[in-house]
Amino acid sequence: MIPSNPTSIVFTLCPAEKAAATLATLLQRGFLVHVNGATSINNLLKKLPGFDQEYITSKIQTLFVNGLAEDDTIRELVAGDTLALSAAMPGLAGAIFRKGGQHASLRSIPRPKAVSREQAPGFITLKLFNVIATDTGPQLLAHGIYIQGRILARFLEKQAHRIQPLVQAITCNNNSVTIQVLAKTIREQEIVHLTISHSSSPA
Repeated sequence: MIPSNPTSIVFTLCPAEKAAATLATLLQRGFLVHVNGATSINNLLKKLPGFDQEYITSKIQTLFVNGLAEDDTIRELVAGDTLALSAAMPGLAGAIFRKGGQHASLRSIPRPKAVSREQAPGFITLKLFNVIATDTGPQLLAHGIYIQGRILARFLEKQAHRIQPLVQAITCNNNSVTIQVLAKTIREQEIVHLTISHSSSPA
């Protein structure tokens, strides 16, 4: 369930282009998408900023559900699942894992048989890689995402040297904070809400 009053974090960054590239790596680590029950990959994505049917069909070439390659966006997901998305990957690996690819039979681990699973409300973890992250990341982050506090804290600690030059302001529940203080504050929090806005010019 979504916390009734999650910690609200807002970054104001500039310039937007450098910020988008830096923050794309955060989306690789996984953020949380709330679902009320079972949903297909396709329906899940179409509800998110930056995704529409054309983009899902043409740009997303590799799907992994709970670490296993998936060929069809009608695959059902439930809370607790992890979905990873990528554009076309190079080489033989890309050919093997590409959805609907002719080399799918070369995958070493077969897809498990479908079983009845819990369909209660909860979160699906979504991970975005390569151009999928840079294409959709700015819209997702401007809209706001839920993410585990420890994941965001670790990202901020490791990427502080890249993020700090872009920072115009950081607030945590409307209070101004530094990256270092924020990381310590949210480390033990299960879920926080992160929004990224962009200043039109440096302070």
